Amino acid sequence: MNRNTSGLRRRTLARAGLTGAAAAPLLAACGDDGGGDSGPVTVTLWSDKAGMEESVAAFNEAHDADDIQVEYVEVPAPEMVNQVNQAVEAGDADNAPWLFQSDNRNGAELLAQEQIVDIGELLEPHADRFNPAALESLSIGGIAYGVPNMMNAHFVMVWEPAFTEAGIEIPSSWEEVVEAGKTLKEDGRYVFNFAGEDPSTFMNMTWQAGARWFRIDGDAWRVDIDSDTARYVADLVQQLFDDELVEKISYADYAAMMQEYDAGNIALRQTSTWQLAGHQANMDATLGQWRFAPNLGIMNGDTISAGDTGGLMVSSLCPRPDRAVEAAVWLSTESEPVATMARPDSGSGWYPAVADAEPYLDDVVPAELLGDNAEDAVPVIMESAHFSSDWAYPPNSTSMYEELADQWGKAMAGELPFADILPHMQEWTVNDLKDRGIDVVE
Repeated sequence: MNRNTSGLRRRTLARAGLTGAAAAPLLAACGDDGGGDSGPVTVTLWSDKAGMEESVAAFNEAHDADDIQVEYVEVPAPEMVNQVNQAVEAGDADNAPWLFQSDNRNGAELLAQEQIVDIGELLEPHADRFNPAALESLSIGGIAYGVPNMMNAHFVMVWEPAFTEAGIEIPSSWEEVVEAGKTLKEDGRYVFNFAGEDPSTFMNMTWQAGARWFRIDGDAWRVDIDSDTARYVADLVQQLFDDELVEKISYADYAAMMQEYDAGNIALRQTSTWQLAGHQANMDATLGQWRFAPNLGIMNGDTISAGDTGGLMVSSLCPRPDRAVEAAVWLSTESEPVATMARPDSGSGWYPAVADAEPYLDDVVPAELLGDNAEDAVPVIMESAHFSSDWAYPPNSTSMYEELADQWGKAMAGELPFADILPHMQEWTVNDLKDRGIDVVE
């Protein structure tokens, strides 16, 4: 988008709470001086992801110091949005990043707060280098706001002896998880683990099943959290808890959770590539006994992955969005940095957001964990790398997710049925958006 954005689109985006994206011009890309076209530039990049500093060093080695370099600044992910917001609110261009790592959960909120800019025209020439689903995930209302670099391809990891000893097949759907859990319970095992502070599995299950909690509808946000599809998912989760088929260990108690997996007490885990190295490092007794299986289906649907997409976003104080996007595209698509970020030893074990991720997946396979099953791992990951589309987070995503986590924790504690989360979140989110002056339809 540029300064010629139509008045109609400005008004539409404004009413949907995305004013900043409509107003933010790409200065240098549109022919303004914006820092000028001559002289070297230094792109500041904020991230804390393992491998990013090494990737930045590779970028600098591959580029002329008299043209463009990248300066890596480590900023912890939990502090990222607040630190960017503080710099932008203060108009502190000298201490604001040009690029920073975030994800689609923050996208609409960052746009609404005018912290990032539309980079669609700058990214479009490079579109064929990315997974189309990743590009879609980092866009909203026709606004492309991030250069994607990681995706969550979901599949399941199972401790095979639990299913062999029970004489049952590995489940291929959440409905089958309930039935498998009943049999595994007879052997003193849990089929799954849910953490009380993290509602993402529940939310992603509704997403995978076809629910769409938030959409831009004309010049407003449509909120549809309390749907029949979401209630179906809530009922499935309720069965798992009512029948005591699942463990309830917090991710904060990571060591305790890993001990339960290694003891064979939790038989199945839905996971993605970035979690595999930690699992292998913490297993002992069960090393070589795990295997991958395709992601769980739900409501007779395909085995698709529903999960967040990460990427590099351009701060609204960046004086040269064109050079920032140039650097972000290189870091996200060139083989050296992509391989670095995909490796679990030197990087983050990411599933790359590139058009063809398969060449990088051998490195993410935990061979010791899987033993003889390792040779089947990459095909399973690729089979699960079909991504659910059309999911959007609202411009109050942080507060919405905090409220959802609170309700999820109460449901896990037995204080309310899981289905009651949905009407509460419907009413709470609608009211919160309206309080922010954002138009809403239900």
